[in-house]
Amino acid sequence: MLFTVITTGLNLVLPFVIAYRSRGFWLRSHNFYEQPVVNFRYEYLLVAETDDPSMPIVCGEINGLYGNTMKNEENCKEFQVNEHDFNNDGKYEILDFKIYLNIPQQRTLTSMMFIIMLDFQLKTVCPLQMESLAMINKDFVMSPSGFKYYGDLQFYQSSHLPCKQNLIDTRYNSAFLNFTKNKNGNKVDLLLGNYFMREVTTHTKTIYSRIQQGHTGSMEIQIFLRIPEMEIIYVPSLLQELKWAWPQYLSLVILFYWIINKIKMFVFNNRLLMAWEVIPWKKHH
Repeated sequence: MLFTVITTGLNLVLPFVIAYRSRGFWLRSHNFYEQPVVNFRYEYLLVAETDDPSMPIVCGEINGLYGNTMKNEENCKEFQVNEHDFNNDGKYEILDFKIYLNIPQQRTLTSMMFIIMLDFQLKTVCPLQMESLAMINKDFVMSPSGFKYYGDLQFYQSSHLPCKQNLIDTRYNSAFLNFTKNKNGNKVDLLLGNYFMREVTTHTKTIYSRIQQGHTGSMEIQIFLRIPEMEIIYVPSLLQELKWAWPQYLSLVILFYWIINKIKMFVFNNRLLMAWEVIPWKKHH
């Protein structure tokens, strides 16, 4: 009796110990791919630095973010944005920005910084809604007359998403520009520093870019920002962990059952332990 209890206990415990000690028993992390819903919030900032640091060209709807007042706003000739949904699935695949600038006489552009505010949503496995940004920087060695940029919007995580059913993660859905209103100093740096401290952000990955050179007194900037499928890493639920662990445990239980059953048959057939064979339909006298 004791031998049977011990072997049954080993059959149940040993598979768990081996599966757990071999690692990978519990599913600590999981991922999925999703194309997010991304919309332009019609808030942007373009800073085109010139060879005179006191005369930058600043354009955008984010009033007061760069200095106390918008500088040289008359040089911001035109701004256009087109959002393209090529497969009609309700999600934009391309954000297309066009900016036309007038360059002051005897001035040369040396660099540009373009920041756009986005509304970012995930809707399938781990619902998420947040306000994010994309930033593009470019330095110019010679006087440019045009600049084209082609890149992808990418999702960056410093930690796993806390995935909860029927609950939308809105930790970062507040307008993070509000904190700069009552602060002095370089508000662009404050904005980027605050954004950097978030656990979930978006950034751009350059595919390629092209500069047209020439001092024409104007400049055309065109940005093509693609929104591909993105890898999302999240913490799986307890039920998902059990679904992952159960097949591993069960497969080892079956294997150990076969091994232990062979050992029991060997022990009993060779009478290594005292045992009685009980047949229910036969009476014992």
